[in-house]
Parts: sequence; C-alpha cells; structure tokens
Amino acid sequence: MAILKPIALQRTLNEVNTGGVYAVILLNQSGSPIAQSILNNESPTASIAAHIWKMISKSGDSFKAGEIDNFVIECDEGKVIVGSVLDYVLCIYAKEHVQSGLLFTKFDVLRDYLRGPLSKVSS
Repeated sequence: MAILKPIALQRTLNEVNTGGVYAVILLNQSGSPIAQSILNNESPTASIAAHIWKMISKSGDSFKAGEIDNFVIECDEGKVIVGSVLDYVLCIYAKEHVQSGLLFTKFDVLRDYLRGPLSKVSS
C-alpha cells in the first residue's frame, strides 16, 4: 500500500489558489478532509459539499451513467465546484467574480493530476 506525500499534495493544492480561488479541499466520501489549502481567514464548509455530492451521486441516473462528474454551486458570496476523484471528493471554492469556466478548467486539471497518486492509495 502506498501513502500520499503530504508536502507534495499541499503544494499541489496551493497552486490552485489563484485568481479568486481561495480554498481547495480533498475529502473522503464521508466528508473528512484528507488535504486542504485555504487562504486567509476563509472557512468553507467542505463536509456539506461532500454530503451533497454523495446524495446526488446516489440518486441520479446521469451520475450512474458517468455523464456528470462535477457541478458548480453558486451562492451569494461565491461558488464551489464539487466532484469526484476516484473514491474522493474534490471541492474548489472561489469568489463570486470567478467565471465558472475557469473553475471547471482548474478542477479538470487538478483531478487529472491527482488521479495518479490517489490510485495508488486505498481509501
């Protein structure tokens, strides 16, 4: 069984926190954080995002068919993109001015990068 390198994982998540993105959190399926990078005094609610992901992925036919692998929640004070990376949940939080397309791009790049290391670790 392989283990994740926490410093390397932290650096990778830190690189995403630019251009209005203020937090990146990697969670297990139950909502417990595996790794996170949060700027300033922000306090994103990661466990809620993981719970929403779990509920939607269990109930939707589109998820079962593999047609949807992430979604954006737009709130009054920002946005969060939530999706899966193998058996984990990835959340990226951003300010309201950040375009959804940028969030999708950051999510896709980070998810593709994390698949390699996470595939070697059993959850």
